Amino acid sequence: MRVKDLIEKLLAFDPNLRVVTPGFDEWDLEDVETVERVKVVFHDEKKRFHGGRHKESTDGTEAVKIDWQ
Repeated sequence: MRVKDLIEKLLAFDPNLRVVTPGFDEWDLEDVETVERVKVVFHDEKKRFHGGRHKESTDGTEAVKIDWQ
């Protein structure tokens, strides 16, 4: 995905939503494929790590997930 495509997709969302991406173990990179609205339970109190600290949940806060899948 190119920057202009990503910007176009993000313009559809409330600019105050948080943006998340799945945690991962890989070191390589991949192209962005999806930009979607999700609900997330945020765990900001936890230390950051590569596996992710927040969880998708139907009871969570709305956010935008950017993913390569």
